[in-house]
Amino acid sequence: MHLLVYCFGGFGKEVIDIARRLNLVSALWETIAFLDDAPQGNTYYGASVFRLESVQERFRTGCIESVIANGEPVIRKAISERLTAAGIPLTSLIDAGAVVSESAHIGRGAVIFPGCYVSSSVQIGLNVAIVAGSTIGHDTVLADHAVISGHVTVGGACTIGSESFIGMGSQIKQNTRIGRSAIVGMGSVVCADIPDEVIAMGNPCRPLRPNLNRRVFS
Repeated sequence: MHLLVYCFGGFGKEVIDIARRLNLVSALWETIAFLDDAPQGNTYYGASVFRLESVQERFRTGCIESVIANGEPVIRKAISERLTAAGIPLTSLIDAGAVVSESAHIGRGAVIFPGCYVSSSVQIGLNVAIVAGSTIGHDTVLADHAVISGHVTVGGACTIGSESFIGMGSQIKQNTRIGRSAIVGMGSVVCADIPDEVIAMGNPCRPLRPNLNRRVFS
């Protein structure tokens, strides 16, 4: 089996590090490489870089799986759809330094970084990223393509909507709902529900404006 990390860059380096650590223990993949739409050269961070168009010429069908290394929820969703159309399945990466309850459900394509704690009966959807040091409380639902930044604490029985982004160091009170395509700014303290498609931040966290272009880093 061959693993393709879709998107190089800083996030890509962190994700490929997780894959390499896992491979040292279990030898899961014959090849770990990057996949990108606009590669800058043939190698990056000690790994080969391929375009999607050339992948199936390079690797046999049925021997490829991929994981997405991008922090923009809307881009994560678009890439997952592109991979599905190309017949390349998503796989999940869970760092050995993460603690994940046996009762948690982890969807395809999830990436869980070192130092994360995923508690009892958590439901993690398709293509979710949980960055280093974050805690996901019991019975919480993380919907498809959501991104949880580093050192976030999500209380028990919360719902984080699809394609939402939770900024670094945010704290989310138990039984709180974060809406679909919402952005919660860095360091926010969320004590009440956040609607769909808004940018919210502060202590207490409040919606500031609509999330019109659905982009975090632009």
